[in-house]
This record gives sequence, structure tokens and C-alpha cells, in this order.
Amino acid sequence: MDAKHSPTTAAGEDFDYAFVDTVGHIAIYDDMRSEPRVIDIQPAETGSYIESLATTVYEQARGAGGSIPYTVIREVSENFIHAQFKEALVTILDHGCTIRFADHGPGIPSKEKAQMPGFSSAVEPMRTYIRGVGSGLPRVREYLELSNGTITIEDNLGTGAVVTISLVRGGTAPSEYGADGFSAEDFENGNLEGSGGEESDFDPAAWALPYPANGGPGPYAPDPYLPVGAAFNPPTTAAPAQAGYATPYSSAAAPYGAYPAQPAPYVPAPPYGSYPATAQPVPYPAYAAAPQPVPYGHAPAAPTAASLTDREKMTLALLRDHGPARQVDLCKATCISASSMNGLVKKLENEGLIVDRNKVKHLTDFGMQIARTL
Repeated sequence: MDAKHSPTTAAGEDFDYAFVDTVGHIAIYDDMRSEPRVIDIQPAETGSYIESLATTVYEQARGAGGSIPYTVIREVSENFIHAQFKEALVTILDHGCTIRFADHGPGIPSKEKAQMPGFSSAVEPMRTYIRGVGSGLPRVREYLELSNGTITIEDNLGTGAVVTISLVRGGTAPSEYGADGFSAEDFENGNLEGSGGEESDFDPAAWALPYPANGGPGPYAPDPYLPVGAAFNPPTTAAPAQAGYATPYSSAAAPYGAYPAQPAPYVPAPPYGSYPATAQPVPYPAYAAAPQPVPYGHAPAAPTAASLTDREKMTLALLRDHGPARQVDLCKATCISASSMNGLVKKLENEGLIVDRNKVKHLTDFGMQIARTL
């Protein structure tokens, strides 16, 4: 190898920035339980090398299901020039939603400044192929933050840097990745860190839910939404009848799947223009039929326990009994997929039952009020 192509110094005096004479590698993990697919980027003129690397990474990540834009991938790929392309390795994870760029160059000592505009270690020969004005990583960071994505810069093993970018497909839209970067496949594979790389102190035993042995709860069978050892006390009296409506079912309900022996009697409505004998408001029965439609022009009624689905009740009960929790832990405790949990949490947030604080779900005062009735 002649001196022209020999990267012998950290400052790069003997490095020819016009040509990349090392092989780059792209590792695509389709499944963490199997070996990755590896694509090599062969030595080429610097501009062509960067273009080939960025294009291949983009195509592979997009094909795996990711949504990170080409411009973001290109900006980070150009950063390899600062390492003189030493041991350039790009790893595609989480169905294309996470991409990791690693090298064995001099590293990035000031990681925060590297993500701020105007800070650059580029020398003049590099500017033929990159802008070199300290705008690359700041633009990447800005885009990802606006899209609910992340960028991290770490030291590589021995020497060099590792830049990791992540973007849940569809940004903030519900997907198979939750707000914590946790996917259904992470759960199936026992990955307690999730795709977002955050450790979890989740203890499955502490959140165990007792389910009836008969495959489904009866009217007042052991309630799957209560903590271990807790007992459910059904109401002892039925709600008073309302004129014009059937009497609600009493607490002595028939076994699951069976019909009551006698249908509820019909209470005739009073004559038109008259009023019931008692003008006192009648409490809404806890387990009566669905509420009547809201008249046109009136605001919709606030959610009640009766209007919640079983999964929503389970989630509220867990937050009631165990306190605030991350979405990834709710997925694991309920065995609800990340995509379903993502939509469920958004619905509960929109109804004012829970609130997100730094990716931790908390019951609101109204949510706690509803949860206590479950």
C-alpha cells in the first residue's frame, strides 16, 4: 500500500480522502435469535462509497419496515469520514426502526457539542464530500426529536464512536412499537430492555393476575382485575326501577351463559304530561343496559366503568393497585400486544382517565375515581 492510501495518522495527513480503500459492513437482524444478514460495501471513490452505503442502509431498513428517511441516514453515514472509514459497521435492528453506526476512528469526545450547530472537526479535504460546517448531526437530532425519535452517541469498544438513531414507524401514530420503543416481538423474546434500550425493573410475579379456572368469569366470579387475594363484593341491593324501563338485574344474577328464570317486569310509563310520584333523581345502575343516546347538541357523557372494555378495566385496575407504570410494563403485565396497548392508552388519555409523564402512565383523579368502582 502506497503512502497515498495509507491512513497512518489520526490527523489524516497521509489519508487520501478521495478514495475509501476499506470494506464497510451492514448487518441486518431480521430476528435476534438468528445470525444477521451481512452486506459488504466495497472500496470505491469516497462520494460513491458514501452514496452506496447510505442507499443500501435505507433500502434494507425500509424493506424491514422502518421509516427513517434517507436524508437522516445519509447525514450519519457521512460522519464515517471523520473516522477515515475505519471498520465502518452499520447495524439494522427492530424491523428497521433502529440503526446503529459504529467505527474505530478517534471517537467523539464532546458528544453534546457534536449535536449542536457550528461545532465541527472537519478538515478542508473532507469538504469535497461533506459540508463540514457542523450541521449534520444537529439536523438529525432536530428531525428525530420532532418525530418522537432518538439519537445517542456512545464510545465504541476500544476506540471509535457508536451513533444510534431510532424512529418508531409512523412517528407518534399507533404501531407495533409502543411509546417506550417496546414491540410485541421484544415481549415474545423476553427482551426486558425493549427496542428503546431502556432497562425495566418490571417484576411479573408482583403484577400477577388471578384468572378463573373455568376459562371466563361469571357475573361475580373471581374478578381478574383485582390484585391477588382481594375479594370482590357485589352490590347487595338493586337500583330502583325507572318508569318506562325494565327493572335492572339484581346482584343474584344467573350463571354465566344462562338466562334469568323470570324476565324483568315492565314498569309502565306515566301518562303524557304527568310526572312520577317521586322527583328524586334515580342513581344510574352499575350494571344496567348501555346509556341512552345523548340528545343532539349536548356534550357526550363522561366515560363510566360500564362503558370500558375488559382490557381498559384491567389496565386501570393495575395502575390503581400498583401505581404509575411504563407502557412496556403494562404490556407485560396484561399480555396485551404493544400495538393494542398503544391504542388503548391513547383512548384512556383522550378520555382523561390517565396521563403520561415522562413515558410513565399515571391515573388522573377522575381515572382513580373510575378505577375504584371496578
